[in-house]
Amino acid sequence: LAAACFHQALEHHEAIVVLVRRRLSGSVMALVRPMFEIYIRGIWLNVCASDEDLGKFQKGKLDRTFAELISDIESHDGYNVGVLSRVKKSSWRAMNDYTHGGALQVIRRITPDSIASDYSDEQILEVIAFAGAVGYLATSEVALLARREDIATQLLEELKAKKGVGSK
Repeated sequence: LAAACFHQALEHHEAIVVLVRRRLSGSVMALVRPMFEIYIRGIWLNVCASDEDLGKFQKGKLDRTFAELISDIESHDGYNVGVLSRVKKSSWRAMNDYTHGGALQVIRRITPDSIASDYSDEQILEVIAFAGAVGYLATSEVALLARREDIATQLLEELKAKKGVGSK
């Protein structure tokens, strides 16, 4: 189940790349939250879930909030640095707004001359960097599932070198 979650996160990453190339910026923004969310679910399923939780998840009956999933994850070694909760705290409202067609999404479609996607290069670059970081992290989690800590460590080092995690 965890591997399937990470696979879905990586598919969202690939879709973001395709959408950026096609300049479909609103859809790019809409995929950020699902990518982050499925990545978190994958970690939680792998690190935190009991057999009962796994059964509930498979039936679509898991009754944990997203904040609870992050809290559970961050109680484990290797995840207890608070990065996930900081990302949620600083970005969750915007992620929801973009995903669900809120004001942030709609306002960026109104230009002086037309109704069209109007995101700055800086906004798109920020999303590309975030999606790239989550892609690296999801790939690292797959490596850990395969018991290839060497690959996971290498990916995390590459990500840190790119200043994709913990740079602020």
